[in-house]
Amino acid sequence: MSTQQDQNRETAERINGAFVDAYNTGATGLIDDVVTDDFVCHHLAAGQDLHGADGYKPRITELRAAIPDFHMELEEMIVEGNMSAGHYTWGGTHENELMGVPGTGKTIETTSMTMMRMEGDKMAEMWVYGDGRGLQEQLGITR
Repeated sequence: MSTQQDQNRETAERINGAFVDAYNTGATGLIDDVVTDDFVCHHLAAGQDLHGADGYKPRITELRAAIPDFHMELEEMIVEGNMSAGHYTWGGTHENELMGVPGTGKTIETTSMTMMRMEGDKMAEMWVYGDGRGLQEQLGITR
């Protein structure tokens, strides 16, 4: 018999899997079925809130345009109740504009963390924190 905690972990794994697959393949529609209609992402790295699946999808598209060989991996995930935290590594070759920086041809790798709140079997809210300074250093914006 599955406990509520087991079900929450399975839900978090499914949601994370959809987002990681969307980033890795560019198939942004993969997130449609894992977020609520009123989903909001507090994207602290980008300095904005993104509303709904359609509001989030351009983030995936923009990163993949800047880094065509973009690859993301979920390194760790913790689930407690209806909350989940994830630690990711991601990167690739910076070929086109990213954060106002023209493509450099450099291979970049960075980390980010998310906290998500689930409602039922979907994600309702997410907070994203990234290593902006490390990414800026790799892009040559700061030293």
